[in-house]
Amino acid sequence: MAIDSNAYSLADYALNSNNPMVKAITYSLIMSDNILQDCPILNQKTLIANGVRFEGNLPTVNWAPVNSEGVTTKGTPTPYAEQLYLIRNYIDVDQVYVEDVNSIVDPRASQTEAFMKALTYDMNDKFFNNDHIVGNANAPVGIKFRINNGGTFGVRPENSIQAGSSGLDISQAALTNSATISNGNILIEFLDQLLWSVDSPTGVGVTLYMNEVMRRRVNFAIRALGTGGGFDVSKDMFDRNIEMYKGAVIRDPGYKADQTTRIIPKTEDVNGNTGGTTYSSIYAVNYGEDHFHGWQFDEPQAKDLGLLNNGVIYRTFISWAVGLMNSSTRSLGRLYGLKLG
Repeated sequence: MAIDSNAYSLADYALNSNNPMVKAITYSLIMSDNILQDCPILNQKTLIANGVRFEGNLPTVNWAPVNSEGVTTKGTPTPYAEQLYLIRNYIDVDQVYVEDVNSIVDPRASQTEAFMKALTYDMNDKFFNNDHIVGNANAPVGIKFRINNGGTFGVRPENSIQAGSSGLDISQAALTNSATISNGNILIEFLDQLLWSVDSPTGVGVTLYMNEVMRRRVNFAIRALGTGGGFDVSKDMFDRNIEMYKGAVIRDPGYKADQTTRIIPKTEDVNGNTGGTTYSSIYAVNYGEDHFHGWQFDEPQAKDLGLLNNGVIYRTFISWAVGLMNSSTRSLGRLYGLKLG
């Protein structure tokens, strides 16, 4: 068996050895929470998940006079299907590195930890931006493409909301100008419309996603208005601060693995297309088994396969089979045309 070029190398060993100048392995990363922490994920060992949703065609209500029979009625739901996608990676480490007493940590453990950090970045990016045209056809379709192609993916057209035909200026200058300070109030109304579009006017069960610039700008707008405006800070089960608007959690999906490119950019145009200048978007997802959720064969696995038959390499196999499922036409929403610059 040939040794893969991505196997643990001597350069890796030099970085991870128990050198007196190296006390621990650290990561200089802009960490964001994994996007799936809010998404319910069911365990179901199936490659294809089938479902039905009502996209109209509800039963007809019959109003009848006295002494008349009933009228038979029925609704016609629309069937749909979602596909499971696979993550499969090997971590290969030479036997001498595994057994070396000078390693800070087991190199297999450190490589697995690094992989899980990479998975967070990649999953966050795929969740928003992937498609099967120019993206990765072996990964789930992202919510941006689903919203833009609602007829195919079961998203209503009114869930794609432009903040006015020429956008909404929420730059710092606009939010402190006596003539345009009301733009902050208009932004809150658009957020209410976004929550309504995903079937939760109170925000319960919804997560609002925006980049860190938008997050700071929303806070700026609220301070400029001199009111709480429905925004608050709560605590999660781990006693971490969670920003909220009404009942909706506010999160930043962060950056791609390159640590430079925002997953939700601030360089869109007024129509929400990439490659613009100073506009950005806010996404809303209503999570739940009756709205948007995921499923998996099992939890992510990291299996130690031991010493391979070549007698040289210890191999760790990392695998995960996961899919995303949209059970309602009012699960996903996007507010775009918000001018930050």
